[in-house]
Amino acid sequence: MSIVTEAVAQMEKVTQGTGCQDCNVRIERQPDAPSCRYERGVNLRFGFGGTASDVVTQYPLETVTRIPFMFGMPLETPEKRTAACGIMGVVARFLCLCRKTQACDPEDHEQCLKNFCTVYGGEKVYVNGALPDLVRLLGKSVVSSPQEADIIVVGGDGLFSADCLAVTDEYRGKKRMVFIGPSTAGVATFLNEDHWCPFAR
Repeated sequence: MSIVTEAVAQMEKVTQGTGCQDCNVRIERQPDAPSCRYERGVNLRFGFGGTASDVVTQYPLETVTRIPFMFGMPLETPEKRTAACGIMGVVARFLCLCRKTQACDPEDHEQCLKNFCTVYGGEKVYVNGALPDLVRLLGKSVVSSPQEADIIVVGGDGLFSADCLAVTDEYRGKKRMVFIGPSTAGVATFLNEDHWCPFAR
């Protein structure tokens, strides 16, 4: 079981009997919405019950669906994992389990990085996923393999892409992991994993 399917299973338990499973989730491209400075890809807006969450992905889709499509399914494609992670984010927000599901404003970007360096400075960091600006900004702190790392930072691609997801699954529980940005908020919330997104809306 991957971390994504494990999080979906936990969400199924949490939402059982709430009526959430009977409501539509709308997934739309939102190219002009603010996005996390570290992520690269297409910004998707997930709407559910009057709340919203955002995911940045290399595997965009637009559809209207319902939560149960994920339950008991292998989620074998990046697009399905993208949808599942976004749905978990918006449902976590709807249930008031998490507020960090939409990116901060651009004026918060510099402080976010400063805070990250204050908390994780001096650690060897492996960046798992398409986070090129974080790699550039962290400079010599970044290592080229997860084996060398003190911390593995997991972006959305660390849950969507098959190769990056394999790294997340292999090292979860073996290395300290920090999930970063709104794209990972749902998985981190339902599995109680460390999540970094201090200025999210």
